Amino acid sequence: MVAGLLNRCPSWVASPTPDQNYLLARSPVGTRYIFQVLSHLSALDSALQDVLSARQAHRAEGVVLILLDQPQGASFSELAQAHGVQLWTLADMDYLVMAADLESNAPLAHLGLHTQQSSATITAPPAAAGASSTTSQG
Repeated sequence: MVAGLLNRCPSWVASPTPDQNYLLARSPVGTRYIFQVLSHLSALDSALQDVLSARQAHRAEGVVLILLDQPQGASFSELAQAHGVQLWTLADMDYLVMAADLESNAPLAHLGLHTQQSSATITAPPAAAGASSTTSQG
């Protein structure tokens, strides 16, 4: 389901990994993400370690865990954040559905996924027309 939704978004490519345990997706700017849906929250710590290993094995820059239930306590969320793992809830999945329906990347950018190149350089504003002419009349 997640792969189908991502593939409807402009310039996203998503497919299951060969072992079918994860979804590997590439954003329009080439950022690779590992996605996993967790329906059972009983072994979150081991699931986190597994997905971090998958991130390394598949050379992904980002990880998104989609939680079907809310984890109890903030410790797992803090641990995931410390490892750069994004946690999505069902409410966040609404943004993915919206992105697919609109065929737009804006809802995905709202969730923190890389959808466009960032402008890291600051350029001088263009000179005003005629400002460089210093001829005097007279």
